[in-house]
Amino acid sequence: MLRTSSWLTVLLCGCVLLSNAVAEQRGGNYLIVSAPLYVNSAPLNEFIAHRVDCGFNVLPVYSPPAGTTKEAIKAYIQSLWGTADQPKYLLIVGDTDSSSTSGNNTIPHWIGEGSRHGATDLPYACMDADPVSWYPDIYHGRFSVRDITTLQHVVDKTIRVETGGFSDPDYIRRAVLLANDDPTIGADAQQDHIINTYLTPAGFTGTRVYADLGGSTAQVAAAVNAGVLFTVYIGHSDDTGWWSPGFNRSNVQSLTNNGLYGLAMGWSCHTSQYEYSECFGETWLRVANRGAAAYLSASGFIWWSSSADWECSRRMENYFFQSCLVDNICEVRPAWDAALGRLYNDPDFGPYSSYTINIFEEFVLLGDPALRLPLRALDIGLPDEVDEFIPPDTPTQIRVRITRAGEGYVPGSALLHYSYDGGEYLTAPMTAIGGDLFVATLPAPGCGASPRFYFSAQGDQGTTVYLPEEAPSDVYTATVAVITSIALDDFEADEGWTVWSDSSLTSGAWQRAVPVSTGATGAPTADFDGSGKCFVTDNRTPNFDVDGGPTILTSPVYDLTGLSNPYVRYASWMYCDDTVAPAKDFLDVELSADGGGTWVPAEHYSGNGGWEQRDIRVRDFVPVTGQFQIRFSVSDNPNNSVTEAGVDALWVYDRACEGPGLPGDLNCDGVINVFDIDPFVLALTDEPGYASAFPDCEVMYADINGDGAVNVFDIDPFVELLTGN
Repeated sequence: MLRTSSWLTVLLCGCVLLSNAVAEQRGGNYLIVSAPLYVNSAPLNEFIAHRVDCGFNVLPVYSPPAGTTKEAIKAYIQSLWGTADQPKYLLIVGDTDSSSTSGNNTIPHWIGEGSRHGATDLPYACMDADPVSWYPDIYHGRFSVRDITTLQHVVDKTIRVETGGFSDPDYIRRAVLLANDDPTIGADAQQDHIINTYLTPAGFTGTRVYADLGGSTAQVAAAVNAGVLFTVYIGHSDDTGWWSPGFNRSNVQSLTNNGLYGLAMGWSCHTSQYEYSECFGETWLRVANRGAAAYLSASGFIWWSSSADWECSRRMENYFFQSCLVDNICEVRPAWDAALGRLYNDPDFGPYSSYTINIFEEFVLLGDPALRLPLRALDIGLPDEVDEFIPPDTPTQIRVRITRAGEGYVPGSALLHYSYDGGEYLTAPMTAIGGDLFVATLPAPGCGASPRFYFSAQGDQGTTVYLPEEAPSDVYTATVAVITSIALDDFEADEGWTVWSDSSLTSGAWQRAVPVSTGATGAPTADFDGSGKCFVTDNRTPNFDVDGGPTILTSPVYDLTGLSNPYVRYASWMYCDDTVAPAKDFLDVELSADGGGTWVPAEHYSGNGGWEQRDIRVRDFVPVTGQFQIRFSVSDNPNNSVTEAGVDALWVYDRACEGPGLPGDLNCDGVINVFDIDPFVLALTDEPGYASAFPDCEVMYADINGDGAVNVFDIDPFVELLTGN
């Protein structure tokens, strides 16, 4: 996968939702579960066509006949999991009248497992129990409508937000924030924090409508009618509306914000209680040519009796705007799920808090989960993965998708910016290939090149948009090499790894297994690559960490003979609850070039959990031979820590490149002369030392006789090259 040089995309593993993403690429499998009434209707077909135009793979609509249970509907969704049709997004089309079975125009809801027992669609999006049964695996939302006419209203507003051409383009940088006058909420201070910390730095104008400062229904209506992207209330409410400042269903129906739609949110009770005939949030969604494109709030009671109770709402509001305006996640449900991920990992809340499970369940998105808010002038992204390695002497083509958001695209403005030598960036125009797709062509690089590149395009109101967004300080990089794979082990099968443990080890021996840990003791809850199995230190539950040791995991022998530049890539997990010496424990990685006769230390590190992918250049530590092995060792000796480790996704590969150097030109100055003698001797006697002294050269330049190895049989041919005989 293409890498960025200064922004780390969050690792999706175990208990972490996407919480640090940069404008995640649009698209993916999109599943619609529709009540029969809406199937093949004009608005649903229009919506499907729009999603396809935006780069989504819309799966065949699943329409359960009237009388289908919610369990059967979930079973269908679950049948797609783990297949090529595994959905990334789920849209439910239809209202609900029941928590049991569907109707001609309805899809049943669920009742939450948490103490609030709120109406929820969350179970439809939960495919497994990793890390808990109520943790969503699919971005989901609902068009909560009862007839085709209302569905058309919702589709019209959704498409309008995503296609631009707004009568007032400035509305996408406006928000109105409402604060209830109950002093236990701390609403004024909270909304001030949102404005000062997130909205203003992102270029928004935030309108304050605070009840204790005289904020009124008329002020709310005036702000929304003028056009706002966010309408946000924190305070008391019921299913008919917000209490103070008051704003109810009739007020929503009287709005006049035609074409200027956004997201309305309530950190409040019952306003998304969609099992009622029409709740307040459904009115925002359903009204034609006014209201909002989506509504997000609770279907039941939130916590409201004390300031401490309100903290989870305050925290979630912060997390949501952090996701949207700091992490640049423009789609509503991914931004919300990123906020949920932060709450899940918040030590003040976390998975064992009653607040957490209830917020996961009862906050319901009434709207399209993929609704993209026009937070940027243009959306620019890569529809395909690009290899991190690109071949030498060959141009590389990269597809780029550019779509309008807050502005339209200026034809001819799409540019590739690239640098191969660490200097200034050159530019090349991208080629339009149809629709919103373009091709950028990286010129053929030489072996010594270090490609850095980014993309840009201009909006029709003067904004230049970059990918990555912080370019040129944050850019894409690639490595110029021809890759040869020697071994790729996902540990699903026994490939000959062995385990040896010291007699002092009482628990924690290496074991190949599907992890069963809950994560409470620092062990991985899932493997790294999603295949299922990995090596962990004792897979028993509840807590069989490493005690004593060491326990050593040793690879089979790999033949690296003749390889120019072999590497080992692997994923590791290391956890130790002691963070300072001498109690701190480490994972040790060692290499052998003689089939395990001798071992050379390569890496020594500790950690606090989480999978990490690492690369080791073999020549930096041992010669390249036909008897290469790698091993992983961990111990807790003396036994005074909670220590867990894991290894997964091992890849042995050659990263070769035919450079400009000549056999015998060991200092890579372009000529073969006496100045190559000392480097030749160093390559012959100390390959790691040679690699360190001449990092831009290849040790295989010392393979003068071309037999694939650097050894004493190259001495005479080197002398002949040197003397011209």
